[in-house]
Amino acid sequence: MGAHPELGEAVSDWIVRQRWFAGKGGVPRLRLLASLEWSADDACRVVTHLVLDEGGQRGVLYQVPIVYRATAPDSLAASHIGSTTNPSGSRVHAYDGPHDPAFTELLLRLVLDEGRIEGEPVSARGVRVHRRDGAPDEHRMSRMLDSRVLAGEQSNTSIVYLVADDVGERQLICKVFRSLHHGENPDVVLQSALYAAGSASVPAVVGSVVGEWPDTGRASGRAQGHLAFAQEFLAGAMDAWQLALDAAASGTDFTASARQMGSAIAEVHTVLASAFPTKEPSRDDLAVFAALWQERLDAAIGEVPELQALRRSIEATYARAVAASWPRLQRIHGDLHLGQILAVPGDRWAIIDFEGEPMRTLETRSVPDASLRDVAGMLRSFDYVAGANESTPGVLDWASNCRNAFLDGYSERSGHDLRRDTALLDAFELDKALYEAVYEARNRPTWLPIPVAAIRRLA
Repeated sequence: MGAHPELGEAVSDWIVRQRWFAGKGGVPRLRLLASLEWSADDACRVVTHLVLDEGGQRGVLYQVPIVYRATAPDSLAASHIGSTTNPSGSRVHAYDGPHDPAFTELLLRLVLDEGRIEGEPVSARGVRVHRRDGAPDEHRMSRMLDSRVLAGEQSNTSIVYLVADDVGERQLICKVFRSLHHGENPDVVLQSALYAAGSASVPAVVGSVVGEWPDTGRASGRAQGHLAFAQEFLAGAMDAWQLALDAAASGTDFTASARQMGSAIAEVHTVLASAFPTKEPSRDDLAVFAALWQERLDAAIGEVPELQALRRSIEATYARAVAASWPRLQRIHGDLHLGQILAVPGDRWAIIDFEGEPMRTLETRSVPDASLRDVAGMLRSFDYVAGANESTPGVLDWASNCRNAFLDGYSERSGHDLRRDTALLDAFELDKALYEAVYEARNRPTWLPIPVAAIRRLA
């Protein structure tokens, strides 16, 4: 691939084993679409490859930064992709870029606008990148002290930086989007708008990188989208999912936290409704919701045939929702759960990862939606905490109390009583549970009873 064709097989084998590769279970067909040369030093060459997997029903484009080194440092052994001998007889070693300081420092310089990446693309169908102007960074980086990859992510790769600037040391986190799409990434757009509006419920925004690449499916022949997004790293923050798990396991009351999170989500929705256009749902909009619900139901029954017995009850729930009174549609988080919320020192909650539901297209994730989708996601998340602690006495009551406290906090902050929207909320919670059933059936069968139990209860 790219500058070193001999590494093609090793790189291809490595790509399909990564957590961010979505084509698992299928037969991948990888094609190098374009490459960008960041650094042409023969001893250490930094290249970002754009690799298209054409093995599924629709192609998926991946961003794959690789560092090609003449030597093999022991410190990078864990991120080694493969080695080969080039035509001149010397060895070449490939490393995953986000784990290699040669790539991470170049990326940080670009994000902070301290140096633009110039140079001819490796392929004739190359990539162009530039920093997207956003919230101004208050301090200039003097040097990168350290970088590390945040563990546990599935769809992207986040690099945590320690940098020194004119006021001392600070930490930043830069998300490298592995799956690329034409258009603006909601994660960047929504968090930037919230931060610009003064919301305390998101981290401070540093900057983003936009790329342009060839796309024969577009009239212009080019596509453009976000490649990376940097923001403040919230040192000392704790994952709300883990906090809830620990509380449930020990029987500790968690309702105060649930209520605060409900208030924080309501504040985010209020700001987004002010920052972006909203719309009264039309009959066509409701028809789209109904069709997507039906599509998800069919998919879930295909994966979990036992749900067929509940089809009529689920469809009746959806019919009641379509006939109910709907709030205005607006921009939302789109994939909200406890894992997307951080408890930040200073008694506040920060919401992160506004990309939306991974199984939905970028286009559908970037249009006005129902805020109740986010509320339903949180209710399902408390249900999952209970499912993960099913042997703990009283855990179902614990989850019910948290759900009610979350609804109270949201209703109080928004000024709208969510309990008046039962028909709609049931439909969105059912839809989320069906999504979970498909995911669990494919990836974690032992967790499948959690969404199935919720589907039975809701139906």
